[in-house]
Amino acid sequence: PHGADVSPDGKFMTVSGKLDTHVSVYSFEKIQAAIKAGKFESKDPYGIPVIGMKDALHTQVQLGLGPLHTQYDSKPCIAYTSLYVDSQVVKWNHCKGKVLDKISVHYNIGHLMTMEGDSADPKGRYLVALNKLAIDRFVPVGPLHPQNHQLIDISNDKMQLLYDMPLPLGEPHYAVAIEASKLEPAVRYKVGTDSRTDEKHPGAVRAGEEKTVKKGNKVEVFGTLIRSHITPETIEVDVGDEVTIHLTNLERAQDETHGFTVSTYNTHASVEPGKTVTVKFKADKEGVYPYYCTQFCS
Repeated sequence: PHGADVSPDGKFMTVSGKLDTHVSVYSFEKIQAAIKAGKFESKDPYGIPVIGMKDALHTQVQLGLGPLHTQYDSKPCIAYTSLYVDSQVVKWNHCKGKVLDKISVHYNIGHLMTMEGDSADPKGRYLVALNKLAIDRFVPVGPLHPQNHQLIDISNDKMQLLYDMPLPLGEPHYAVAIEASKLEPAVRYKVGTDSRTDEKHPGAVRAGEEKTVKKGNKVEVFGTLIRSHITPETIEVDVGDEVTIHLTNLERAQDETHGFTVSTYNTHASVEPGKTVTVKFKADKEGVYPYYCTQFCS
């Protein structure tokens, strides 16, 4: 077996074996009845009782070559399964065991995703085919081709391909679609937040509070970032000093991320609005080294 997926109502489990053209739909009711009656055909090598296939099977449907994964529609009993070898998505009724439609995808689909298709309340409307190969769908720029995700309209009886989207990733493996209205993301941090703990960062300062503290061979800098400016503008240390720099992004505008790097010291930070980060390095080379923002924001 490859993909094992539970229907939204919890009554059935769809199991695909990629070396078999059939998909098997098992009934949880039949499985529970067999367990209650102690009706087992054998035990596996670990002593786990095995229920006979016929005692658990609801239906078996021949879908095509290389069935892998199944997602569900908002319409009752409607499912969509990827066919790797056929490079197709098949629409079928898992209650009646009937194929309803097929659409070719490009190429060799593995996983697929319908809108909230893994939940008890799928939203339907669209499906995304996560294809392993793009081949001729995009202009090649070398031997390495992108993966190809394809958006498909599933709102009608016949599926319709809408859009190809190249992605520079490895093999596309699983995705989940969540209705945007259910998300309530923060678009900026409270000024001085440590993003790893969501608490106040001990190195956070406001504008006008920037300072440099030196104790022995340890230098601690409390600085700020704002568009086109890093404060302090200059940091002076001695060779051998251990340098710790705390930087707070003072921006309140959404999406005004700043970066920070020190030339030749292999240190870098990404600082989103309101966030405070800490970078450390040892000043083991004499000289003048520029530090600057790596985001071209203004």
